Amino acid sequence: MERMAAEIQARNTALAESEARFRQLSDASFEAIILHESGRVTDANSAAERLMGVAPGGLIGTAVLSWVAPSYVEVIQQRMAHGAEGIWEVGLIDSNGQIIPCECSVRMQQLGTRQVRAVAVRDIRTRLAAEAEIRRLAHFDALTGLSNRRFLLEQVEQALATAGAQSRHAALAAINIDAFQSVNDSLGMAAGDTVLRTLAQRMSALQLQGQTLARVDGDTFALLLCDLPGDLKDASAEAARCIERVLAAIAEPVQVQGHTLHLSAGAGVVMIPNDSRDAPELLREAETAMHRAKNAGDSRVQFFAHALQEAASERLALRNDLRRALQSAPVPLVLHYQPQLNALGQLVGVEALVRWQDPQRGLVSPTQFIPDAEASGLIVPLGHWVLEEAFGALHRWQTDPACSSWARDLTMAVNVSARQFREPDFTGRVENLVSRLGISAASLELELTESVLVDDLEATLEKMARLRRHGMRFALDDFGTGYSSLAYLKRLPIDVLKIDRSFIMDIDAPEQSGEGKRPAVLIDAIVAMAHQLDLRVLAEGVETDAQRDRLRRSGCDLFQGYLFSRPLPEAELRAWAARR
Repeated sequence: MERMAAEIQARNTALAESEARFRQLSDASFEAIILHESGRVTDANSAAERLMGVAPGGLIGTAVLSWVAPSYVEVIQQRMAHGAEGIWEVGLIDSNGQIIPCECSVRMQQLGTRQVRAVAVRDIRTRLAAEAEIRRLAHFDALTGLSNRRFLLEQVEQALATAGAQSRHAALAAINIDAFQSVNDSLGMAAGDTVLRTLAQRMSALQLQGQTLARVDGDTFALLLCDLPGDLKDASAEAARCIERVLAAIAEPVQVQGHTLHLSAGAGVVMIPNDSRDAPELLREAETAMHRAKNAGDSRVQFFAHALQEAASERLALRNDLRRALQSAPVPLVLHYQPQLNALGQLVGVEALVRWQDPQRGLVSPTQFIPDAEASGLIVPLGHWVLEEAFGALHRWQTDPACSSWARDLTMAVNVSARQFREPDFTGRVENLVSRLGISAASLELELTESVLVDDLEATLEKMARLRRHGMRFALDDFGTGYSSLAYLKRLPIDVLKIDRSFIMDIDAPEQSGEGKRPAVLIDAIVAMAHQLDLRVLAEGVETDAQRDRLRRSGCDLFQGYLFSRPLPEAELRAWAARR
């Protein structure tokens, strides 16, 4: 018995020493080790306790699934039920509720008569962060944070596939900074890097959804524009305008090391799809057109395709002619006025719409020259001319006894572009114009689009409040076609909400006329919301009696469209109003 007791004691001592050695080895491991049986933790090393943020022994007895992220619980339960072994990535939750991505190696272990699951857990947060950084470095430019050439070409490949499958147009532009080497030579590489980062930030601020901006070489950038509207001609025109806005941003002065730099750039464009189906080849074509643009000097956007370049040259000629027209005397521009009526059919206002009477082209539609005027900045002097002429016309009518019956309480509505409204002297110009003409500001209504509001809301509010103090009113134009944020309606001093004509066209459509919501339902909701906000609602583009009647039932307050009158020259408007 004594001998047996001694042997048992020796075995227990050896077992304790073995367990101590195992514990020391386990605790010395960098990996967390957890043993669990029947869903309960039976043992865990100190690395596991540190990983899960618990005190020594804090894991023992807890449900192992309580430490698993919810999205992984179901699959872990299935593996436990089948006794599956392997290596998997799993999200665990520590004591603070933070999800920790881990790699778990699971094996079944026989301990005497018991079978336990041994889990070696490795924290892979550092590895995942390193992989993400590798992917970032593989696809993004380290200096500017923009996409790099590799990522751009991947996006071009996708654009090629999409354009071919959906008959949609895209454009790829290459943009190179003129004489950028002189910046590095005179101010140093550090200053050059600062300039590139500044330009990258400016161009990024102009990016819209579906566009990719990349730095493909030292001072060369590329811009991919997807989902361009219309046919090839319209899509190329829209692409040119987008790229011209980028070039205008580059041309703004850059401050670096106490110096003010005035930079410029040339751009070449290739449309997608075209004859080339290879992304690198398309980029080379865009760069070829870019070099042509830089050599031309005066035409800063060049298309690779000859026919598209001819169209671009025509747009450039149109723009140059418009610039000369604005500088000539008399200005070959004229305003037409479209009446605005209330629900009783009474004339309450007119909207001033500009027309260009060109000696060679004849009467040029606004859809032809307004987009290019906005892209080139000519919209600012053009907008000033429209304000001057429209306010002057209102003054003539209100002081003419022959017009007093209809002009005395008439509202003159004038469109103001986002670029014109952002001009520092805009409010001062309007105030001076009203004071000089002696007209009531309460008779004036400035129509702003939603794009004005999203640029700088606080500055917009400040300008609107200043003009509002004089009694001037504001209308939100083309509501429903842009951002249509209710937050803007709540904060802005808007008086009139103008529903875009695209909603009006199908307002009398039957309920089962196609996919999507009926315009009538949307208009009912817009009118109800506007009235709750004490806004009046004006419907644009009313062309039929059925449309007018349906809008009346919706509660619409004001109406404008060809059902009542087309836009009229001043003399014809006087006659129309007198007859009315």
